[in-house]
Amino acid sequence: MGELHLTRRAALAGLTMAAASASAAVRASAASLGDLRFREVRVDVSPLHDKYEDDEAAWIAAVLPGYLRQTFAKRLAPADRGAGVLVARIDNVVLGWSHSGLNFGLMATDTTDSIEGAGIVLDARGRVVGSYPLFSAFGANTLPNSPYQTDIRRRRAEMLALSFAQWLPGKMGL
Repeated sequence: MGELHLTRRAALAGLTMAAASASAAVRASAASLGDLRFREVRVDVSPLHDKYEDDEAAWIAAVLPGYLRQTFAKRLAPADRGAGVLVARIDNVVLGWSHSGLNFGLMATDTTDSIEGAGIVLDARGRVVGSYPLFSAFGANTLPNSPYQTDIRRRRAEMLALSFAQWLPGKMGL
């Protein structure tokens, strides 16, 4: 069998070329994100329906498209058929359970809510060209046992949707 002998100079040259091509790929990727446009924004809450989180799915589906359009307003080009599509897939929503206690005010407690999903970029032909996983959590000050109070749960889910929309551009490097 033939043996491959590399000199230090050849190995160094190879590493330099690999680093240069990787750097060029990063620059090209950054340049393509810099002029990234979307003709449409979609929201996929089917993973929530699969977990029987129908209320959370409905609440997020109602507000997240508007939040995303507001956040990505400068990148929306509905008439551009060459522009891609942004899909926000929401995989999980947790409205933390409030425990009885007297933390801040009368009968108020702290809990943690979270949202998990991904921003998926499709090119004009519908192929996935990027996926940006996102997890966001924050504390909520709410009334004890509020998971049974629909209006409070809805507002907490809407706040999670807003958080997702606001964090996504940074996660995408925009």
